Amino acid sequence: MCFRPSEISLPIKCPECGVMNDPGTKACVKCGAELSAAALPGMPGALGAPAAPGAPAAPGAPAAPGAPKAPGAPVPPGTH
Repeated sequence: MCFRPSEISLPIKCPECGVMNDPGTKACVKCGAELSAAALPGMPGALGAPAAPGAPAAPGAPAAPGAPKAPGAPVPPGTH
């Protein structure tokens, strides 16, 4: 069985002064700048994080074949 923590507890680097702050801190302890989740590098949705590649488009459905002509079918009147 795999243990996966419910949340990540990494220090947050201040975008203004670069000081590492404790997780859950709302403002930098040195300069008072607001800390946000976007300050976490490499997290999904964070600024600078690479986006997931898009899925290829689904191929189109093939066209239905036409009905075959019956062999020896009578010719409708007036079409000679």
